[in-house]
Amino acid sequence: MSATRNMSMVAAAAALSALAACGGGGGVASGGDPGGAWEPDVAPPISSSSSSSGSSDSNDSSSSSSQGNSSSSSSSSAPPNPSVPVPPGSMSCPALTLDIPDAAELTGASTPFQSARYGVRNYYAPGPGPEGGSKHPASNYEAAPKLPDWQFASIDPTQGELSGLECDVAPYNGWHSFARASGSTAADITHKPVTVTGGRNAAKENIYTVFNGQQLVAAINEAQNKPKIIRVVGHIDLRMSENNSKFEEYTGYYDQKFGGSIMIPSNTTLVGINDAQGRPARITGTTILIGSELSNGGSSAEDDFKKWIAAGKNGEDFPTWTRNIIIRNLAIDHPWDVNPEGTADAYADGMTLTRAQNVWIDHLTMSDGDTPYGSGTNASKTRHDGLLDIVRGSDYVTVTNTHLHSHGKTMLVGNGDSGRAWSDQDRLHVTLANNRWQGLQSRHPLTRFSQLHSFNNLVEGTTGSAAVGQKFENGLDVRYGASVFAENNFHLFSGLKTTEVCGKLIDGKDGVGFRTRGNYFISDKEAGKDWALAYNGPINVDSALQAANCAKATLPAADIAWEPPYQYQAVCAPQARRNAQMQAGAGRIGLAATTGTHDDGLSNDSCYEGNELGNTNGSASSSSSAASSSSSSSGSDSSASSSSSSSSSTGNSSSSSSSTGTVTLLSSWSDDFSSATSSSFVTAAYASILDASGNALPMYVRTGGSIAITEGVLTLTGTRFTAGALGNTTTSTASSGFLGAFDIAGRNCRFTMALTEAASGSGRFMILVDNNTTTGGSSPHGASAVVVNKLAADLAAGEHSFSWSLPVSQAVQGSFIQIRTESNTTIRMDRFDMHCG
Repeated sequence: MSATRNMSMVAAAAALSALAACGGGGGVASGGDPGGAWEPDVAPPISSSSSSSGSSDSNDSSSSSSQGNSSSSSSSSAPPNPSVPVPPGSMSCPALTLDIPDAAELTGASTPFQSARYGVRNYYAPGPGPEGGSKHPASNYEAAPKLPDWQFASIDPTQGELSGLECDVAPYNGWHSFARASGSTAADITHKPVTVTGGRNAAKENIYTVFNGQQLVAAINEAQNKPKIIRVVGHIDLRMSENNSKFEEYTGYYDQKFGGSIMIPSNTTLVGINDAQGRPARITGTTILIGSELSNGGSSAEDDFKKWIAAGKNGEDFPTWTRNIIIRNLAIDHPWDVNPEGTADAYADGMTLTRAQNVWIDHLTMSDGDTPYGSGTNASKTRHDGLLDIVRGSDYVTVTNTHLHSHGKTMLVGNGDSGRAWSDQDRLHVTLANNRWQGLQSRHPLTRFSQLHSFNNLVEGTTGSAAVGQKFENGLDVRYGASVFAENNFHLFSGLKTTEVCGKLIDGKDGVGFRTRGNYFISDKEAGKDWALAYNGPINVDSALQAANCAKATLPAADIAWEPPYQYQAVCAPQARRNAQMQAGAGRIGLAATTGTHDDGLSNDSCYEGNELGNTNGSASSSSSAASSSSSSSGSDSSASSSSSSSSSTGNSSSSSSSTGTVTLLSSWSDDFSSATSSSFVTAAYASILDASGNALPMYVRTGGSIAITEGVLTLTGTRFTAGALGNTTTSTASSGFLGAFDIAGRNCRFTMALTEAASGSGRFMILVDNNTTTGGSSPHGASAVVVNKLAADLAAGEHSFSWSLPVSQAVQGSFIQIRTESNTTIRMDRFDMHCG
C-alpha cells in the first residue's frame, strides 16, 4: 500500500522522495485518562513476554519455551500491558485508554529536540577536526576492512499495515515504567508509574516507513518531538546515499561523529520490519544516540546543572532530557571507528543513552558485525567502544530479550566514579531481563551509581579460544556507588572452574549493595567433580558469589537497600537459559518470526533443584517441571520456588499461591470464562478454592442480581458476586479470620479487566474487599474496602487496570473481593486478572 508524502521541508522532501511504502492511515491514538486509579509507587505486574496486541504478525512469546513446560509463571500473576487488537489493514494505532499516565506527559520544555545536526556528512579529513587536541590523530585513520552483504529493500512486505510491533506500549515489568515523583536523594526519592508509549499515539502523517539512512534522518527531523513511529525495512547505513546506490566511507573522526550518528528524539517508536523470510531489518556503520549532555547556555553541562539545582529547581526540569522511547526488533552492527582516539581507545559506540529516561529496548541483536576485533591492519586495533552504554544521568531504562554477542566492552551503566556524581548519583535505575550475552569480553555490564536489577539473563563465554566472539575476561562488575540485584541468571561456560566463579562471573569495587539469588553455572571444566556427573546438570552458585565467600572480588557485603517496585516474572535460571537461546534477538517477533533452539540436552523444563555448590546429592531427575513456574514480586525476600495452586478448574483460569496458617492463600487469579456457562460459573466444578479442612468451595458466589455468560463473555447488570470467599456470613466491621482465599491486606494489588464494549448506564462499577453487602463500610477495612469505584461512562471498550493497597490487618488473615455493578449499569468482560505482591 503506497502513500505520497508532502514534506514541509525541501531537504526532507528530497530525502523521502523514494519512499514507496509509508505507513499512513487515519486518526490519532488517544493516550486515555491519566487520572485513573493508580498508586504512586506501585506499577501493575506483567510477565517477561510482551503483548502482541492481537496482531497476526507479532509473536512476542519471549519468555516461554516451545517445548515441554513453558517455565514462566501463569499470566494471572502478570496481566498483559494495556493493549487493544490492531485490526488488519490498520495504518495507525487504535485508540488506547490508559489508567497510568503516559510518559509523553513528561516531555516538553525539559526535552528539547537535539537531532538536527546528526546524520549529515561534513567530510572533515582525518584528525580531530574543529575540536582540535591530540586525540584522533590522522595516523589512526583506517577505512572499514570489510563491508556487509547488503540486504537493501524497496518494498515493504507488510504493505504499510501496523501491528502490535508498532502499537504496543511498553510492559510494566522494569524500571522504564517509572519516573521520579519527588525527592533528590536516595533517602527521600519516590517513584511514580508511567506508561512508556513511545510514538504509538502518532498522527498518520508521523508514521514513516524508511528504506535508507537519509529517509530515516528526514523522518526524525520532520516529526521532531511529536509522537512518531518509524519502521525500518531492509538495511540502513549512513555511508550509503542516493537511494542506497552510492557508498562513501567516513573521512575522519568528525565526519563519523555527526554524519555517522542518528539521534533519536523523545516520543519515538523505532522498529525493524522483518522480510518475508523472517530476516530482521539491519543498521550498519551507524551509531544510535538517545539524548546528549548539553549545557543550558553556560560554560558546561556540569556547571549549568549544578547552578540549576543550587537555585532550588527540579533536576527533572533541566532542559536536556530525552524521554519516552521504544526501540524493537533491529539487528545493529557496531560501527567501525575509522579514526579512534588512540591505539587502544575507540570513540564510536553501537548505541548510547545520555540523559535519557523512560526507554524500553527490546528484541535487538547487537554485535561487531562484519568487522570484529583485529580486523584491520593499522596499529590502532581497538575500533569499537561500548556496544550499548547507559550513561551520563540516564534513568528508568529497561533492556529485554536482546542478543548481545561478539564484542569487547559490552555495556556501561554509568561511565565515571565520583567525578560523575553530579549527574549520576541516585539515577541510573536500570532493568536487564531475558537477554543473551554471548562471546563478549567484558562489562556484562560494568555499573556505577545504579540501582540495577538483572534477572533471567543468559551469559555464554569461554576462557579459552572463542568459537563465537571474544575470550571472556569478566562478567557483571559492581563498581562505584552501585547497588545490584542479580536474580535467576544462567552462566554457560567452557574453560572456567567453579573455584574461579568468584571474581570472574561477578566482580566489583566500591559498590554499596549486592544481592544474588537463584544464579546457576555450568562448564566443561572439572567434569565429574563440581557439576557434570555428580549433579547431572548445572549448579546454583549463589554461595560462591556472596561477599563473605568471595575474596577474589571486592563485592559489597551489604544487601541492596531497595526492592524492584514493579511486578515481574523471574523463571528459574535453567529455564531462562532455554528461553534466551530460543527467543532473544531481532527476528524473534514480527512478520515471519523465527524461534531459536536451546542446547540443554538434559531437559526441556527442569530447574535442577538441589544442584548446589557443595551438595553432591542433587540430580536433574529430582527436580519437577512445576518448579519452573515461579514468580517474584516487589518486596519478596524468598528465592524463586515452585508455585502451587489451591484451585481446581475446568475453565481457563489460573493462579499462584503461598501457604499461611491453615489456608493456602492465592496471590493472583485469572479467568477468561471461555468454558463457563451462566449456571456452571458459580460451582466448584468450574473453579474452586480449599477451606482449612481441605473442602472444595466455589471460587465464585453470586450475592445479588443475575450472571450471564455467553461465548466467553461475562455480562453483569445490577449484579454482585464474590471471588475467593470462604463463607457466606454477612460481613461487618467486626469480621475477622480467614474470610477468603486471597492474600490482599498489606499487599500492592492490581485488578485488570478487558471489556468487549463500552459500559452502559448511569451507575457505577465497584470492587470491594472483604465485603459481601451493598453497604460500603460493612467490612473490617471500613470505608477503605471500596477499592474501585468508577462511573460506567468512564469505562470504554478495552483494558482497564486498577491498583490499591490496604494496610496490614491484624484481624483479617485471608481476603476475598466482591465485584459489583449497580442496578442501572451493564458491563461485558471477557477476561479479568488480579495480582497482589
